[in-house]
Amino acid sequence: MDSRILLAGIGGQGVLFIHQLLADCAVATGHNVTGAETHGMSQRGGSVVSHLKIGAATAPLIRQGTADIVLAFNASEAYRNLAFIRRGGAIVVNTSEEFPTVKLRDHLDAQQVTVRTLDADRIARALGRPTAANVALLGFACTGAGFPLPREAVRETLCRSARANTLELNLQAFDEGAKAGG
Repeated sequence: MDSRILLAGIGGQGVLFIHQLLADCAVATGHNVTGAETHGMSQRGGSVVSHLKIGAATAPLIRQGTADIVLAFNASEAYRNLAFIRRGGAIVVNTSEEFPTVKLRDHLDAQQVTVRTLDADRIARALGRPTAANVALLGFACTGAGFPLPREAVRETLCRSARANTLELNLQAFDEGAKAGG
């Protein structure tokens, strides 16, 4: 199995945590992993983009037009990283607003890109832990067709990766996101 996942958000949204969680899960399930991160002014809310390749890969960065999945932790980073999605790929976006615009939807439909949205911030706020939106979005993403790792394996990796004082809330966020995905 070869899969390319681009994770995009801003500093403080847990992009690197989710990258590491997915990488650990892929290794635990017997896959090779290659990846890289690019950081803007992450301490000040700048862009953070993480490239994760599962399977055979010779270079860590995902070229534009080759990502199977773009996991965007907010709509602005989704728009910024649309060029990475391959024809027939998917984008999963944390947003409470309509995504994408009507004009852009026509383009994505022509490229056969699957668009899935979730208000992961709402789920995290309802649980009393706003920073768990990244984990809720991951749970949602795991329910999509073509997600390369089994949802239960990702959940088990979350159990091993999350700090003890946040584990229960992170599991609730993951499960609520997965529930929203069907």
